[in-house]
Amino acid sequence: MQNRRAAFSLSLWLGVLGALPAFAEVDLRAVVKEHRLSNGMLWLIVERPEAPVFTGTIRVRVGGADELPGQTGLAHLFEHMAFKGTPVLGTSDFAAEKKMLAEIASVGDRLALLERAGKGGGDEAKSLRDRLKALTVGEKKVTDDNALATLYQLNGAVDLNATTDKDVTSYYVSLPKNRLELWMNVEAQRLVSPVLRGFYTERDVVTEERRMRIDSSPGGALYEELTQLAFTMSPYRWPVVGYTEDLAAMTLESADAFHRRYYVPSNAVGCIVGDVKLGEVVPMLEKTFGAIPAADSPPAPEFSEPPSRAARRSTVHFEANPRVLIAFRKPAPPAKDDYVFDVLQVLLGEGRTGRLSKRLVLKDRIAQAAGTFGAPGSRLENLFVVAVTPLAGTTVAQVEHAVWDELERLKTELVPVTELEKVRNRVAADNARSLDTDSELAGTLSYAQAVIGDWRYAADHPKVIATLTAEDVKRVATQYFVADNSVTVDLANPKAEPVKKGGAK
Repeated sequence: MQNRRAAFSLSLWLGVLGALPAFAEVDLRAVVKEHRLSNGMLWLIVERPEAPVFTGTIRVRVGGADELPGQTGLAHLFEHMAFKGTPVLGTSDFAAEKKMLAEIASVGDRLALLERAGKGGGDEAKSLRDRLKALTVGEKKVTDDNALATLYQLNGAVDLNATTDKDVTSYYVSLPKNRLELWMNVEAQRLVSPVLRGFYTERDVVTEERRMRIDSSPGGALYEELTQLAFTMSPYRWPVVGYTEDLAAMTLESADAFHRRYYVPSNAVGCIVGDVKLGEVVPMLEKTFGAIPAADSPPAPEFSEPPSRAARRSTVHFEANPRVLIAFRKPAPPAKDDYVFDVLQVLLGEGRTGRLSKRLVLKDRIAQAAGTFGAPGSRLENLFVVAVTPLAGTTVAQVEHAVWDELERLKTELVPVTELEKVRNRVAADNARSLDTDSELAGTLSYAQAVIGDWRYAADHPKVIATLTAEDVKRVATQYFVADNSVTVDLANPKAEPVKKGGAK
């Protein structure tokens, strides 16, 4: 019966989502409504009645950039824990569970301190691990880790998920319109009072995730080296998933303190898009999220990243095919130059039509793929990255020379009017696609508000792009695409023949 219900629910959602009209021509400033609760939490509401559904998105302004040295991975780990439930959801006997949690915290945190001190292999640590395992088994007898997901599934939810990046932690789901109050009750409770069930088990899951995504992944290892080399003080230099040593020493106490510090109403943004009415939504918000006590907003990351005065380069040795990343430090939005980089990303790296692919893949035939992307976040000064996978028999020097040749062209030749117009249209089209569905619109608006500080950035982005000129592209290329602002990392197979390294002109 449950499988038939899920199949019917999926068919229903595919039908209504496919029926939604494009939202590109709508003036967002005219349809987005704001409501700020007395505790400081801002809500964005868009009435979109084309289908009897809604998407709810909550973004907490905390990510890897907010962690302290020695506590990397905590934001991502906490995102995992937010699915474990509340004192009401996910337990059959919270009074008994609470006692177990206290003992689990005591044992687990003592073990974590031993790991931090490098004594994780001793007899005391072994004894604590055995005790922790027994306590975890006991806790599972009164808990259900899947209670939240099951509740949502039984109420017709799709796309229940969460993500953590350097800037924000995001929680989202789509539901039938008549489940709006249910969603508010559940999300308000897990925002204010999540129960950190199975913390140490989940910590091991994240550790394995790190092993798969970075330690055992050539792409992950190369990207981690890039961010560590590009930044010296910025918290953008360490990985969102965290370092293995930090994860092993993570404590329940630190996770609880992290929640109290960052998961406060004034540090969160909520967005509801779909078949809702503002007059009905606001009273529900006041009753649920509005009941959360106000608290001071956490301070922004404090650091002083020195300017780049020399080209930086590193090689990662990995038994895999070669690849190269060339990055340039750039300002964060809403700086005007960041808009120009949006144009450059399409001009240089958008699929087969990008200049890099035309040159390296189609013309010179020295690369399998060539493209661009932004990393690792948008709140702080970040990176514009060129990524190239050379063809077999091609040296790193060859692909680097070709990349720099294309970058130099931007400094000496104005982009033709017709090419620039195509690029601007493509940027506008990509922006329009980010507004097509309820979930995409909710994600776009809440991200702009949480990360950039104003959802209107999403509304005005196409207008700013339309004003950019070939002279703007040339100016930005001349300023940023220089050797002293470059960071290059390449992946070399230690079992392959050595290749000659290239470099900036």
